[in-house]
Amino acid sequence: MTPQNILFVDDSPMVLSLLERTLTQEAFTLHTAHTPKEALQVLEQHPIDVVVSDLLMPGLDGITFLRMIKKDYPHIVRIILSGHLHTQSILSAINQVGVFRFLTKPLELDDDTLKKILYEALDQAKLNRNNLDADQNVASDLSVFIDSILNAPYRPYVLLNEQDIVTAVHIALAELYPVGCSLRHPDGEGIQLTTHSLYIPYEESESSDPDLYTLDTLTLSHSSLRLIRLSEIA
Repeated sequence: MTPQNILFVDDSPMVLSLLERTLTQEAFTLHTAHTPKEALQVLEQHPIDVVVSDLLMPGLDGITFLRMIKKDYPHIVRIILSGHLHTQSILSAINQVGVFRFLTKPLELDDDTLKKILYEALDQAKLNRNNLDADQNVASDLSVFIDSILNAPYRPYVLLNEQDIVTAVHIALAELYPVGCSLRHPDGEGIQLTTHSLYIPYEESESSDPDLYTLDTLTLSHSSLRLIRLSEIA
C-alpha cells in the first residue's frame, strides 16, 4: 500500500509539536512546516495527500498558499486550521481554494474527531488521484481519436455522442447530417445514415464494412463518442 502523507503548516512550534505527539502512531506519515515557504519545499520532496494550513502566517498568507496548492497539486485535499476564522475568510476559502474542512484552534485532541477528519481527507485524496489519472487517460485517448480524424481528411466522417446526436461532421457531409441532428434509428437499436442507406446496430460497437464505413467507439468517464468514417466511394 502506498504510504499516505499529511502536511501541517503553522507558525506555532507548540501547535506542531502537539500534533506530532498526538498523531505519531497513526497509519500515515506526518510532515510539518512553520511557513508556507517551508511547506512548498516539503511538497517538492514528498507525495503529500493532505495539507492542513493556518491562515495567518508571516510572509505568504494561508489563502494564497492554498490557492497555489490547488493550482499545482490539484489532488491534494486542503484543510484550514485557524483561530481567527471570520466570515470573509471562510468565503474567500470557499471561492478561491475549495476547502475540505475548517478546523478551529484550540484543537480538541481528547477524542478521535481530528483523526476521523484526516482519514476522510486521505480517502478523498486517493479518489482525487484516481480521477486525475482517469482524466489524463481520457485526454490521451481523445487525442488519439481526434488525430485519427485529422490524419485522414479524405474520409468523410460523422461524430456522434452517446445520444447519437451529431457533434461534429466532415464538411462533405455537413448538409446531409448537420450538427445537432439525431442519427438514432426509430427502432432505438442502432444508428442510421439514411442518405447512405447504412444501418449500424448497437451490437456492432466496434465494427467495419471496409467497402462502406468503419466504426470506432471511445468511452469517456461519463459518456461515449462514436466515429463513423465513410469510405471514399460511399
